[in-house]
Amino acid sequence: MPSKYTTHKSGKLIPLIALDNLKAGETKGIEIELVDDDNDIKDSGKETTRLDLIIWHQGDAIRVFKNACPHIGLPLETFPDRFLTADKKHLICSAHAATFNLDGMCIAGPCPGKILTEFKTMRLDGWLMLG
Repeated sequence: MPSKYTTHKSGKLIPLIALDNLKAGETKGIEIELVDDDNDIKDSGKETTRLDLIIWHQGDAIRVFKNACPHIGLPLETFPDRFLTADKKHLICSAHAATFNLDGMCIAGPCPGKILTEFKTMRLDGWLMLG
C-alpha cells in the first residue's frame, strides 16, 4: 500500500466520528486537538496541537488523511466537507486540482506520485477511532 501512515505518540485510541454519521461515498473534514505532552484530547491549560483530518468512506473502506495537499501544504477543500471530484471517485485539492486515489496517491495535477499522510484507524463500538 503506497500511503504513508502516521500514528500519534501515546498509542491511545481517540474517537473521531460515530460510524452512523458517515455514509458510504461521503467525506468529512474534522479538526481535533491533541495535548502535546501525552497526546490526549485537549484539556484546559495544556499545550495542544491541532490536527485537520479528512475522513473518506468509499465502499467498505474508511480512510483518514491529513488535510494537507503534498503540493504546497494547503487544505484540500475550500468549502466544508467538499473533498471529492464530481464523480466521487477521487479526492481533489481545490487550490491546484491535485487528484488523489483511495490510497492517497496523487494521480493527476501538480504533484503526481506524492502521497497524502494517512492515519491508522479502527472501528470500535460504533466509532471510528484514531490510533
